[in-house]
Amino acid sequence: MTSLTLEFLNKLNDSIIIFNENGVVADLNKSAKDKFGLEVSTDVRSILKDDDKKIFFENILSLAKKDKGYSNFMRFLNKDGDLIFCWLNVFKYNDYYVFEIFDLTPMERRASAIGDSAYAKVLKYMSQGIAHSIRNPIMSAGGMLSRIKAKLSQQEDDKLINYIEIVEKSLFRIISIIANIEVVSNSFPVSLEKIDLLELVKELSLKYQDKGVEVAGDSKTGVFVYTNRMHLGFIIDEIIKNAIDATQTVEKPKIEIKVFKKGKNAFIEVKDNGKGIEENELPLTTIPFYSTKPSNMGIGLSLAKFLIEGYHGGVND
Repeated sequence: MTSLTLEFLNKLNDSIIIFNENGVVADLNKSAKDKFGLEVSTDVRSILKDDDKKIFFENILSLAKKDKGYSNFMRFLNKDGDLIFCWLNVFKYNDYYVFEIFDLTPMERRASAIGDSAYAKVLKYMSQGIAHSIRNPIMSAGGMLSRIKAKLSQQEDDKLINYIEIVEKSLFRIISIIANIEVVSNSFPVSLEKIDLLELVKELSLKYQDKGVEVAGDSKTGVFVYTNRMHLGFIIDEIIKNAIDATQTVEKPKIEIKVFKKGKNAFIEVKDNGKGIEENELPLTTIPFYSTKPSNMGIGLSLAKFLIEGYHGGVND
């Protein structure tokens, strides 16, 4: 890196880290040194959480090698060992790789501090208004389609009925997006309560009994968490629905959900017998609007991950 380039990078607030495929830092700017305590020849993986140091790191390098790059919200360890909320861009530069990291901690603190402020209330009512405005015409269109479909059924016009069913599915997907917006809009102020994790998972899985969902856990000792019920319910529901989508083509679908406690942490483990996805696509599954299924908008899991990390939790593939 030329002295002029380094001088320019040192003036940036975001952290620039250049490293090789083994994670060894080749160069970095002042912000990266000050924020993460890195130096040339140190391992860039030292700023990653333990569960991101292997598979996640290998996957993003694999994407960068294909010139696909990677961008997402992440939590990194700063030089004091604290997790900080950031936006990460990853790309290839000649024979090296680059982490471009924007520290979003000041924004996160501000959002937390104004959770019950006028700003939050405006955000809430705006999102509620958007959801309400979209829902009404969609429900009206859905009702009309149902009437047309009923009449066509009498005339046995299978081709037109098939087209209408496609439109109906699209409307249902939009309604699902509205539900996601409402989860956010109803989050201010955030109220926390003690929740029996196993009981909540059992309650949410009842509506999926015919999809091969099985729940296991120790009901005697119990696994309790302090969190927002609406957020946690949304997160669990999205993960279950994702597993159901993965097993749609399986003759005998099986989805196993295990709730357990390890140390001071609570875990929800979900396994299914679906075909799965390519390993190099794993880091992309929680990127907004990314989906391997054309019929999926790719919002649910990204919002679920965002909420989980907001409570200092994590998602492992």
